[in-house]
Amino acid sequence: MQKADVSVIAVASSHGIMHAYLVLLPALIPLLKGDMGNYWTLGLLTSLVFLFYGWGSFPVGFLADRVSKKLLISTSMAMCGISAVIVSLSHSLPITALAFILLGIGASLYHPPGYASMALLSHRIRGRYMGIQGLGGDLGMAISFLTTTAIGSFFGWRNAFLAWGLLGILMAVVDMQTIIDETIQTGPSVFRLNYLDTLRRMFTTDHLRNLLLVSIIVVCSGALWNGVSAFMLAYINEVKGVSILIAGGLSTFKYTIGAFGNVLGGELSDRLGRRKILLFGFGLFTVSLLALTISPGNLILMFLMVGILGFSFFITQSPMNALIGDVSHRDTVGVTYGVNFSIKYGIGSFAPVLAGYLAAKYTMDYVFYFFAVISMVAFGVSFMVRTNGK
Repeated sequence: MQKADVSVIAVASSHGIMHAYLVLLPALIPLLKGDMGNYWTLGLLTSLVFLFYGWGSFPVGFLADRVSKKLLISTSMAMCGISAVIVSLSHSLPITALAFILLGIGASLYHPPGYASMALLSHRIRGRYMGIQGLGGDLGMAISFLTTTAIGSFFGWRNAFLAWGLLGILMAVVDMQTIIDETIQTGPSVFRLNYLDTLRRMFTTDHLRNLLLVSIIVVCSGALWNGVSAFMLAYINEVKGVSILIAGGLSTFKYTIGAFGNVLGGELSDRLGRRKILLFGFGLFTVSLLALTISPGNLILMFLMVGILGFSFFITQSPMNALIGDVSHRDTVGVTYGVNFSIKYGIGSFAPVLAGYLAAKYTMDYVFYFFAVISMVAFGVSFMVRTNGK
């Protein structure tokens, strides 16, 4: 295997491990309620992670166009791993909250350099590379839900955090040995631009309308990812009456199907256009969220519903991320991804705490009504996107 191929695998694998950290808390919510409080408290902790994860991507976007992507990705793995170890050892809620903030900061270091490196590989098949990148993230979440609920159920939630913490530290070492830093061909003045001028250059794209529209879609997508992933397992467990281990297996199934959707969405968006895939995905996701609230807790039906939810959401991710690359200047692609991931997970970070409030004040069904409305907004905005006349 060529060094470049090993590097791509390492970047995608790190994406998976980074996303695995983001679902540790949601996967363990049923086990954490006794130690950390009610849904509102757990929703607040989840929002803390996503708040720093999201807005941290903004300054990292500037760094991704200027410094070693390998160093940023490796540091991301190390910080996430160390923070998970701290959570596993902490018996203080404030210290645990600080550890989750550190985890969010560590995770924020990944997306701009990771996606920028993939986006620069090819314009013609950019969707395919976004699919590979998305595949890594989805498989990481799938494995995380299964292993985390299993370890948490049999050995306690602290050991689940400890195991993933050690894996992240190991991955940081692997990344430093395997990732190849691509030299980005930029204009002669890009490194002399200050941050404000770099932002201005990002917005001088000929595709400004599409950039603004896709940014709205990105915000909706972030709210959906943050919120639905935070409460899906608890909803299936507590409302639909499915055991936590099976609920964890269902979540793994969701992200496994989502991995297929990510790859398929990337391939189809290269052939059919980004907009068509976005409309299909968000439309089906909206209907599926509403259908979940009225579905009985039949296990076969739950498998079907969760599979459709995973497929319909993740089929939108590769075309959305490829579209960001389509409208970006080559020498500001890192900051463009940084800004978009900032608003995606930064603004979207408020979704779990809002959902937790709805669950505590009303019922958990209202959580999914709320997200169905957000998905409808993404569907409507996707209609206005122009992609190569398709």
